[in-house]
Amino acid sequence: MPVQAKDETTPLAVGAAFDPAAVAAAGFTVADTQALKGLRRVAVPVFMVEFITADSVSAQTSGFASAGRASSSLYYKLLGVGQPEFQAITDALYRQFLADLQASGLEVLGPQAFQGSPTYAKLVASGVPGSTAGSSAVQASPQGLGVYGFARMGNGGSSQSQSLFSALSSIGTGFSAVGAMGDTLQLAKELDASLIEVRVRVNFAQLSNDSSGFLGRLSNTAATSGRAQPRIDNLMVGVQTGAYRSTLTLKHSLTLDAAAFAEVREKAASTGEVVGAVAVELLKLAVGSRDTSSSSEMEVVADAQKYPAVIGQGLASATSIVVARLKSER
Repeated sequence: MPVQAKDETTPLAVGAAFDPAAVAAAGFTVADTQALKGLRRVAVPVFMVEFITADSVSAQTSGFASAGRASSSLYYKLLGVGQPEFQAITDALYRQFLADLQASGLEVLGPQAFQGSPTYAKLVASGVPGSTAGSSAVQASPQGLGVYGFARMGNGGSSQSQSLFSALSSIGTGFSAVGAMGDTLQLAKELDASLIEVRVRVNFAQLSNDSSGFLGRLSNTAATSGRAQPRIDNLMVGVQTGAYRSTLTLKHSLTLDAAAFAEVREKAASTGEVVGAVAVELLKLAVGSRDTSSSSEMEVVADAQKYPAVIGQGLASATSIVVARLKSER
């Protein structure tokens, strides 16, 4: 897996002093607010939560002059929690989001209002399953909902999805997203409602290439670092009202309580891995190579009780920011 791009968002701790309304006022990038004006009746047909479960970072020097190349790799993996827990968190969050929208003064249509629509069925057929598990992420949607249009960007679950909120992940996905716009407009017309589409990502580790940049590549050593850190590191919301569409992107990453994790440990190397590493070093010695390399694998173990509570609360804080901004724009 490739190194994660550095977050463009600024960190904001979720704690007792967290104020959703204050964050909502200036915490979003919004290109056009036209679709947010006069909201009265809404539906939420797309609601995706992506849980990153594995990631990696690597660094390499250039091997300038007679020096050999140096490389460093760091791998992090989340253990102790899986798709059933992620699905339960997502289902509860969706119910809470709909309730919060209603409490803010909106008329909210439940999933039953659009799940029987042929237009919605067409949109879902053009997309991907609502819940999927990959090697580096689990993507969960509420039971009965699919993922289509721009919410598909970056679908696949690797750390490459860091860019999904700023660009199309592929030409094919881009065409699919644009192609869904006509049916999205039709669904909004059928329901006589504004459509709200939500995609949010939950991460568990923060990794860094400490040898990046020109001088770092000229160094004789390569360094990477990482730490376990639960956080909501991207949130994007699309609102379709008639022919108008507004997209809100949160400028902050929301850092959560590390008590969600019971243990952080280095993975023990297997006998085969040790033998392989020794063989590689012997080969380097035989051919006179000056190249050096290091690699470590870390395991982050979720606390069975605290993880769902911490992540659930953090996600609820994220969606409460959305509700506060939508209310202020009306």
